[in-house]
Amino acid sequence: MNPFDIPAAQLRRMGETRPTPGEAAALAAWLHSRRLVLLKTLLTRAERGRLPEEAARALSAHWALLEEAEQHDADAARTVLGYPAVGNWLARALEAAPGGDFTAALAEAGALAAAAATAAGCDFSLTLPARGGRLALPGLGSLTTPAPRVRVEAAGGRLLLVPEGGRETVVPRAALLGHEPLPGSSWRPLRTLPGGPAVLDDHDPHLAYEEGREGLAGLRPATLTADGEARVWQGLWTRALALLREADPERAAEVTGLVRALVPVLWKPDGRASATRLAAPWAVLTTLPQTPEEMAEVLVHEVQHSKLAVLGGVVHLDHGADGQEAAVFRVGWRSDPRPLGAVVQGTYAHLALADLWDRLARRASATPAERAAARRRAEDFATQVDHALFLLLGSGQLTREGTEFVEGMRRRHARLGPSGGRSARHGARQPADTLTPGHFG
Repeated sequence: MNPFDIPAAQLRRMGETRPTPGEAAALAAWLHSRRLVLLKTLLTRAERGRLPEEAARALSAHWALLEEAEQHDADAARTVLGYPAVGNWLARALEAAPGGDFTAALAEAGALAAAAATAAGCDFSLTLPARGGRLALPGLGSLTTPAPRVRVEAAGGRLLLVPEGGRETVVPRAALLGHEPLPGSSWRPLRTLPGGPAVLDDHDPHLAYEEGREGLAGLRPATLTADGEARVWQGLWTRALALLREADPERAAEVTGLVRALVPVLWKPDGRASATRLAAPWAVLTTLPQTPEEMAEVLVHEVQHSKLAVLGGVVHLDHGADGQEAAVFRVGWRSDPRPLGAVVQGTYAHLALADLWDRLARRASATPAERAAARRRAEDFATQVDHALFLLLGSGQLTREGTEFVEGMRRRHARLGPSGGRSARHGARQPADTLTPGHFG
């Protein structure tokens, strides 16, 4: 069987948004396959693009080190390759204009190779470009330096980081891989989040910052300058997971198993929003949530976007515009008309939120007031999903796979209870900004 031929029953199960046995492994396999294809595409473009001699030599060295890391410890190298920032770097490199922009983007393959080789236990020596005052190794942390280049040497149990014209920094490999703080060092490890592989990543430029662009829906990177700020984020994460474990242990396990990075961002003054870059699944970009309930909602919402981003990389759920102007649709959670693919994304995420709030309403520790508020949110999200499913199923633009996937959403929606039917809530749609902070796919 072609690995991308996904059975109809599996698509329907995925459409229900609920975690299922084997789903996480399938998502990981699909994402890894996609990353390998993009890496190969990048290498092919570089080989055909007549790179400057120095850039060609560097790329050859970086590629050889990636291969060595994979041979030495395939699981460790694969984990690094799956880090969200790597996906966004690949997307930007492939989009880069020929010439200097493409050459500069390719140079950052060295950071990926260094991170993979470090995780795999390889010894190596590379000189890497620093960007914006730091050298970031994806998923590990960053070295703060004004130097344009840094020599990275790994030997045995330590890494030596030597900025051009600056003082060397020695980091034990185990401390680096364990994200251990090193007081007085220029190396800044990523802060860990309990329960799974996720880290709090305010370091990597490929997650929240896009040079020369306004960014995703106006979101801007936020750097945490004090340990107290990080503790606030870590505390909200912990309390949100405790809430999810009480209300929905399967969903809590899905969040801790899939999320790789929580990325602090800024939006408009006093505004709250979250987002997922489709090229960088498993990274949750968000402004600081105000409550554990809001954090839980953000995590569940954005995990669904990531799941669908990975699925969308291996199957087509809609026919697209087919060379014609794409149809757009009005949905309850956005004021602007949306193309069909965005409607699928939003419907999927909001269905999970309807399910989440239904379960929060039924948790044992909820007060009567909390139960009532949670039921209202569940019904409001279910109303939005109901209208969107009507649009999707009547659009005529879904592929066979897309139809199966949306059928799974319809089945889950029908099981949400008496409030799941169109007639029961006809005319009850609410503006999106009365329901939830902004979410952007």
